[in-house]
Amino acid sequence: MEEFSNKELLDHVRPLLQRDKIRLWEPPYTDASTGAENIPEELIESICAELGNTNEEIRLALSYLRRHALEKLAAKKNADLMLLKIRSSGVSNNKNSCININISPQSTGYELEQLIQEKLNLHDQNIKMICSGRMIQLNEQLQTQNIRTNGTILVIAVPKSAIAATTSDIQTLNLIQAVKEATNILHENSRQAANSNRYQLRITDQQGRELTALSDDEQHSLMLAMTLHEKGRSFLRQRDYLSALALFSEADNEFRQCSSQMLNSVDNWGLLNLDIVWCYLCMQNVNDLQDAAERLMKCDTCFVKVYGNSFQRLKALQKDGMGHMVLFVRLHLLQAIVAYHAGRKTDAKNFLGMAEEEARMMRIDSEKLTQIMLMGYTTKEARRGLRSAQGNIDQAVEFIIENRRLREERHREEEAREEEERIQRRYGLTENGQKINITYLQQLQSMGYPRRACVEALKQSNNRLEEASEMLLTNLDTLITASRVAKRDNEDDDDQETELMEDATHIPQLIALGAEFEEARALLEIYGNRLERAVEELL
Repeated sequence: MEEFSNKELLDHVRPLLQRDKIRLWEPPYTDASTGAENIPEELIESICAELGNTNEEIRLALSYLRRHALEKLAAKKNADLMLLKIRSSGVSNNKNSCININISPQSTGYELEQLIQEKLNLHDQNIKMICSGRMIQLNEQLQTQNIRTNGTILVIAVPKSAIAATTSDIQTLNLIQAVKEATNILHENSRQAANSNRYQLRITDQQGRELTALSDDEQHSLMLAMTLHEKGRSFLRQRDYLSALALFSEADNEFRQCSSQMLNSVDNWGLLNLDIVWCYLCMQNVNDLQDAAERLMKCDTCFVKVYGNSFQRLKALQKDGMGHMVLFVRLHLLQAIVAYHAGRKTDAKNFLGMAEEEARMMRIDSEKLTQIMLMGYTTKEARRGLRSAQGNIDQAVEFIIENRRLREERHREEEAREEEERIQRRYGLTENGQKINITYLQQLQSMGYPRRACVEALKQSNNRLEEASEMLLTNLDTLITASRVAKRDNEDDDDQETELMEDATHIPQLIALGAEFEEARALLEIYGNRLERAVEELL
């Protein structure tokens, strides 16, 4: 079919047809049996009256649109269709939070928009479509925008003012790809941690303890979800709600790749659902009750599993210095708003009462705050202490002291873990590919054996303590020789430089006792740079 020359006229005619729900490819405009054109003069004249064009121009435009629609319908019947999942936001009359549609990969974003508007009855609303964190371009084919079958499309219906305020900023959503690439690098570093000295991203629980019981794919999804969520929150703080929702949607997809057991052990997914509903509120989409209510229910369930019931929760929050109390204020406030718009005014009143009480518990006396700060504690410590102790100064100070002790304990644990990893990287793996057991290494060293000989024994015995002890007892010289060969084969410049510096502080003392330079160096190497043992052997 030849292209219509006056495309500007088509752009004016299409909205009028959509507004009046006129489908030119259906009867009475197209004969059901013959497919012949039958456009009434009344329709042509009414459009002429609105646009000011001639009857002939409007007739040609309508005829072109009708034939174009019929050709598209015929093409779709012969083309392979892909299935897309449509998740809607801000659609008040949509009872289903997720629907499926079939469309050709060759269709444009505009055609997808038309189909979604028809399915969800959104002809009189503005919508934005987001897939994989990117806005779907209306004038490009879906397949060129990396939209594939079984993909998820986030549809956001918002007031025109909201779209106008954020359209220019939506283009920044291409940063999602950069976030994914950066997270992939961090994940790859974590997988190679045994052979790498680079810093890695570590995932911890609320107490700062690393989550280790995660599969490789689960760790990757969790890292990506948390990164996308945090970036979305930065948009939320800037009141760029559409961009925030796009990132939150991507984070939600990644969280869903994790097991329910993992999601129930941390509060991140609950926080994400809370932030999504908060966006609905800020965008005045509180009429999207079903999706908001479901997300708040997930958030509430998550918080109960992480923090416990009401009494357990209070104890946990007090131990945390009420740092998470603001989350419950937001949760109950949003639950109150959703309940009110759903007609459950009693529930709304109860939720508001809970939010008010929780907000009251967070208030602190400025004079008490000053008193604690005069004792040498920081403002943050004083606030957390007073909130935890509900205003009691003595208990607040006890909380601060205990919290400092716990931080120092975690810091020592982290340092010990890093030192253990450093030693394991330095000495390599056992014959069956295990890391050196540091506890066994320390036990063998405490018996007086040189460290490198102990390492070699553990390597050859595959971390079997009794067998390693027997080898040290009967074949110490052989192990020392093997450890020297291993050291030469796997020389590490940083470790070598460190050892030379350590040796240099003891070698002069051994020389003063009558040892030759090479002899002193060998003694220090055999006994792990322990001067006392080297002196005993020399004398």
